[in-house]
Amino acid sequence: MKYLKLIIFFLFLFFMYKKNHKEIYYNITENFLDDDYIDNIYDKITSIDRWVYTTNKGNEKIKNNNNKKEREKNSFKLYNNNKFSYSKYEYDNEELIKDIERYLTSENILQLISEKTGEKLVKVLDIFISKYEKNNFLSKHTDRTLGKYAFMIYLNKTWGKNCGGNLNIIKNDGTIDTIIPKYNRLVLMNIHSEERPHFIDKVSCDKSRYAITGWFA
Repeated sequence: MKYLKLIIFFLFLFFMYKKNHKEIYYNITENFLDDDYIDNIYDKITSIDRWVYTTNKGNEKIKNNNNKKEREKNSFKLYNNNKFSYSKYEYDNEELIKDIERYLTSENILQLISEKTGEKLVKVLDIFISKYEKNNFLSKHTDRTLGKYAFMIYLNKTWGKNCGGNLNIIKNDGTIDTIIPKYNRLVLMNIHSEERPHFIDKVSCDKSRYAITGWFA
């Protein structure tokens, strides 16, 4: 009888915890980068065309501007068969990427990110700048092996939810949170404590959706 009461008591505590504990799937910060800094990035990527068409073969990234129509067709085929696939562009400017990496790994920024996540983060992995044009997408996947926190910093001065290109995070109960790519919005997503499936839905407007993406570790 004594052990039964203990079991009931601990079950009560567990259910009360689940009732009152709201699981945090992601963290959003508005106006993250310095205004002049993000405006300079935006001006560069929209005025100097150095975009490279980017698709995949499994986990291998394929970056070049050859056979675009055929590769696009193959990416849609994988997408329609529920295979990991993407169709997008990435910006080819190593100097700019290195500069963003220096900014994001400065002492102040790493301290801010560590405070937001509650974990000591010391570096950034694999930064890139992406562009999604009409019909571009990123299918459902997880980033489990790529770092501790995935991040996205959006570079779209005007964007509407109905244009697609939104980040969709699938929660444990199967519901989906949709995040619009708003200018200078930072999204941090915990990817190491458990699988965090997410996807970017197809862009449906004749507009370009830009973002800086990478992983803190």
